[in-house]
Amino acid sequence: MADVHGHLVFACGSSLYAVPADTASEVVNLPSLTRVPGAPGHLLGVFAHRGEVLPVVDLTRLTGHPLDEVFKRAVVVRTPRGAVALPASRVLGVATLEGSFERLGDTGVHQHLRGPARAAAGEVAIIDTQTFIEFLSTAG
Repeated sequence: MADVHGHLVFACGSSLYAVPADTASEVVNLPSLTRVPGAPGHLLGVFAHRGEVLPVVDLTRLTGHPLDEVFKRAVVVRTPRGAVALPASRVLGVATLEGSFERLGDTGVHQHLRGPARAAAGEVAIIDTQTFIEFLSTAG
C-alpha cells in the first residue's frame, strides 16, 4: 500500500519516524531549553519560538529507548490541538511511504504510531500527529 501524501522522515537516535508533511511546519535549531519542574521525563523542556512556547518531547524516552544524545534540531509539528517539537538526530526529507499503516501497539505512545512503513532510508514508524498530541496532553 502506498502513501497518498508525503511524510517528513527523520531519525531520533537509530529509529526512523515520519509525520505527515502538512503537519511538519518547520525544522528548527534547538536553543537552550527551559526545564519544567515536575514534568514527565519525556518532556525535555520548552523554548520560545516566534512568540509561542513549544514543548520538546523526546520520542526515545516515550518509546522506552532513551538516549544520552544531545539533540541540535527538532521537527515542529502543528495540529489543531497544538504544537510540539520532536528532537531529530537527522532529517531525511519528504518521502512517499509504503507498507503497513496499522497501529504498532495498544498502550502508551505505541497506540499513536503506525507501521511498519518503508522509505528509502529504511523502516519507519509513522506518528499519528493528531492523536499523539492528544495523548501528550493527558500523559503524565
